[in-house]
Amino acid sequence: MSYSAEISRRNPGLFIFLLDQSRSMSHKLGGSARSKAQEASEAINRQIYEIIYRCTKTDGVRDYFDIGVIGYGLKPDTAQSLLGDRAIVPKSKLAENPLRMVKRTEKIKDPDGNEVESEFEFPVWFDPVANSNTPMVSAFKLASDWLDDWISEHPSSYPPIVINISDGAATDGDPTEQANRMRSLSTRDGNVLLWNCHLSELKGADPVIFPDSEGKLPSGDKFAKQLFDMSSTLPEAFIGIAQERGLTVSSGSRGYVFNAGLDELLQLLDIGTRAPVDNIQ
Repeated sequence: MSYSAEISRRNPGLFIFLLDQSRSMSHKLGGSARSKAQEASEAINRQIYEIIYRCTKTDGVRDYFDIGVIGYGLKPDTAQSLLGDRAIVPKSKLAENPLRMVKRTEKIKDPDGNEVESEFEFPVWFDPVANSNTPMVSAFKLASDWLDDWISEHPSSYPPIVINISDGAATDGDPTEQANRMRSLSTRDGNVLLWNCHLSELKGADPVIFPDSEGKLPSGDKFAKQLFDMSSTLPEAFIGIAQERGLTVSSGSRGYVFNAGLDELLQLLDIGTRAPVDNIQ
């Protein structure tokens, strides 16, 4: 499978983000002062902002991508769209309707080459939530149902990418079967890609990015192997982008990151979205 289809407004791509909102997401990420829920919501907000920026032209935000966001754990044993009553929406709809705008600063260089702080307004779509159980099976099933419908309408599109951000502890059964179903779905250009960002509380464990074998997983987190096994192998285009970023990857590397802080989360999300964005025509 090639993962090389051109992306256009007529033939858009699709990202679905799955966000664990269970009570355990209130716990601190291993080695961090912030909660897993804070890291996860910040990463998704920043990545949506980045995709919108890349799709903005002189005439506004072009709908090169559709977006779906599923939250699971807000209510016991259920998963639901976090985009109101809509399942999947064009990118421009998100750009038009953030939850709120917040003031942020960033360091830039002025015309003389000096580093200065610049203030800008940043859109926020999702706040940190940590509430109930972890119905990951329900989230995967809902995502698969959305994918079935979307692929039937876009059979020639670049394969959809599903990015799951969770601490790994499903409470409604084994999500493996639903993950396999999801990854078996395909457009003419390739199978759906499932990536997993594993937010662990395991202290003292270094982040693991795109491992190619179980032997590279930490031994102290029982959910690491399951999430690794459910993750798609990186297509060649993604391997090239990861190598450009200085990461050690191979043909067997999976779309899986363990013990991810915000930097690692953003790295995973950026690589996960860069390859299809590069195919925009």
